[in-house]
Amino acid sequence: MIKAVIFDFFGVLVGKGFEHTYRNAGGDPVKDHLFIEDMLGQSNLGMINANEFNLSMSNRLGIDLDKWIKAVKQAEQADEDLLDYIVGLRKSYKTAILSNSNKGVIKEKVGQERLDQCFDVIVVSADVGLVKPDPAIYDLTAEELGVEDQECIFIDDRKPFVEAAKSVGMTSILYRDQDSKSLINQLKTLLV
Repeated sequence: MIKAVIFDFFGVLVGKGFEHTYRNAGGDPVKDHLFIEDMLGQSNLGMINANEFNLSMSNRLGIDLDKWIKAVKQAEQADEDLLDYIVGLRKSYKTAILSNSNKGVIKEKVGQERLDQCFDVIVVSADVGLVKPDPAIYDLTAEELGVEDQECIFIDDRKPFVEAAKSVGMTSILYRDQDSKSLINQLKTLLV
């Protein structure tokens, strides 16, 4: 029986994923793949802070830091319809965010009040020293929610992270096309 729903943050609740953000700022995420993975890896483990990450991106792209930050803000808008759905979902299920991200970034994007409305638990890679697709971060999230892995639905826009959640026994949804209406319908079907 499903007792909890766990959402990825970037690419599901906010924005369309980092590649979209990077492209939005004028970058080529294919050409700069190794650089992006390195910087995201450091950021997600808290090895560099958000300011250092932003500076590295603006330097790589050869643009002002302000221009990079503006591009990020434009690309990383919260999906308010999905967040509104989660407020209702929370009446019957536990809810969580499981995100590879740096400290404080999630609160900055959505605001503490909205997070409190929507989620019981927020697990951030930089806070816990684990990153998806490490199975331990999925186990930790379920444990924080007070449920078993098999009692969770996990949603992410990246296939390796969905596969890792399946490997620990979670029901998983690969979020495609940033279509929250379709996702909500999938959840309603699974939660009947």
